[in-house]
Amino acid sequence: MRTRFLVPLLALSFLAGCRGSGEEKYIPAEATARQALETALGQWRDGQAKPARFTQGKVNVEVLDQAWSSGQKIQGFDIVAEETAPGGPRVYSVKLKTAKGEHTMKYYVVGIDPLWVYSEPDYRKQAGG
Repeated sequence: MRTRFLVPLLALSFLAGCRGSGEEKYIPAEATARQALETALGQWRDGQAKPARFTQGKVNVEVLDQAWSSGQKIQGFDIVAEETAPGGPRVYSVKLKTAKGEHTMKYYVVGIDPLWVYSEPDYRKQAGG
């Protein structure tokens, strides 16, 4: 369990420490990132109890989302926009539909293999902020 959190933390620490020196190679293509996010959120919407590793083509995808892990359910989602800053991870604004209504959450997608999908709170936690 600790390894699951240590690996992305080390990866993010590495990325933070080498700004401008090849960080871009850890940013997935837009289509790859969006497909991973759609697949992960589709699993959640379809009733998967907790996030789990899945394979997309030849790439492993890991998902960290505390709301999902804690048992929250969604009825649907809509990827509203990509808000990626140059040189940073892919960032998507997503409208989540729950029994209590709708709210917008940001998701961060970074890495190549594995590819990581993080909810904003989990990404900030892993990045130390």
